[in-house]
Amino acid sequence: MRVAVAVFASLLAVSHPASADPMTLDFSWHGAQGCVTLFPNPEIRLRNVPADATLMSLTLAQGTREMGGQDVPVPANGILPSGRIRTFGPCKPGLYEWTALAKSSTGQVLSEAHQERFYPAGEPAMGQ
Repeated sequence: MRVAVAVFASLLAVSHPASADPMTLDFSWHGAQGCVTLFPNPEIRLRNVPADATLMSLTLAQGTREMGGQDVPVPANGILPSGRIRTFGPCKPGLYEWTALAKSSTGQVLSEAHQERFYPAGEPAMGQ
């Protein structure tokens, strides 16, 4: 019985490594011109994207109000240049959040990352 438990535990550790770092997203409002209908995204930096991810779904929201988004191929270097996608732009000062969903070639969500920042100042929200 102990052998079976040890084998199961080692298989679980191999298939789901506990040390794997979660995917993260970071951006800055620096240079952003808000209050435009087709707001170009700021540079978005992604880290620890799953190796089998082929598509990244990016959305911008203020609270429960989604302001748009788009699916793009996963950037090879983890950096999505500014202006690559367009959303409705932030107008009034407040907390805005970018969300990234890493997806497989079949559309399965493999990982998710969020980053909130105050516009226009750019400070991260507490707890980020």
